[in-house]
Amino acid sequence: MKVLITGATGGFGKLLVKRLEDDPGVEHIIGLSNEDLDEGYEEEINADEKFGLFKGDIRKKRVEEVFQKHKDIDVLVHLAYDNDPDHEGREVEETNVFGTLRMIQLARKHNVKKFIYKSPTAVYGARSDNPYRLKEDAPLRADRNFVSIRNKIESDMTCQMNMHPGMLPQVVILRFCGILGDSIRSPLNTLFGGKVVPLVAGFDPMFQVIHQDDVTEALARAVLTPGAHGIYNVAGVRTEPLSEVLARMGKTTIPVPEFLLNTFYKTYFLLNSQHSFPFDLNYIKHPFVVDTTRAREELGFTPRVM
Repeated sequence: MKVLITGATGGFGKLLVKRLEDDPGVEHIIGLSNEDLDEGYEEEINADEKFGLFKGDIRKKRVEEVFQKHKDIDVLVHLAYDNDPDHEGREVEETNVFGTLRMIQLARKHNVKKFIYKSPTAVYGARSDNPYRLKEDAPLRADRNFVSIRNKIESDMTCQMNMHPGMLPQVVILRFCGILGDSIRSPLNTLFGGKVVPLVAGFDPMFQVIHQDDVTEALARAVLTPGAHGIYNVAGVRTEPLSEVLARMGKTTIPVPEFLLNTFYKTYFLLNSQHSFPFDLNYIKHPFVVDTTRAREELGFTPRVM
């Protein structure tokens, strides 16, 4: 099997490359990125001839050269995502939305068998009237006023519109709940980074988190499972109140009135300079818990870390 991974020098790109390198069913991994590998990682990867890096920007026409050079790609895992706070809105949208469409089109043109897209369960929206377990066919009702989540919704819907039975590539969308881990940059890592975590007074919604290693394994299962197709919700081991999630992490929580907390988090995320968007407090006020039956039954995925 030959696998192409966009965003290969990012957190999940590196993790997935390492995971697939250890699988005997994967013969060749092509990394696509507009950045170089860092020195330590490059030395580690180059020890295995399975992996090769192609330097290219998914927004540019030249990126098609990777398909022309590497024939018979079986799976394309699309992990490229721009969340750089220094980038302008148009540049971010070109990467996150139009870049996704371009990669699907190139996958179809070059007869790639499977296209895998990593999406968040946040696209469902955190709302007081959500059902206890959201299934994959639930509407995407997140607040589109937040640019980052709007890009995710539009990319997710772009993938859905390219799900054509009997036509290559088979499109797979994995929707992950909030992700935690040391090797990746995520809003939850930022939000839950301190010893004391302020929460909205009067709210303690049911919540799901997943560790980066389980995310990597779910992505690998989607790559390696021949019949994988359509949308899969993916979450961690437990579904429990947010306060209990934080207690298990050894955090102390403090209730804060919503208007004060909203001001605090807008300032915090701005000064932190790790993300291109403010945090939507609805995600720690209302539930967006998902049903993961399909991923368990069809991909054989069972979370193990948290």
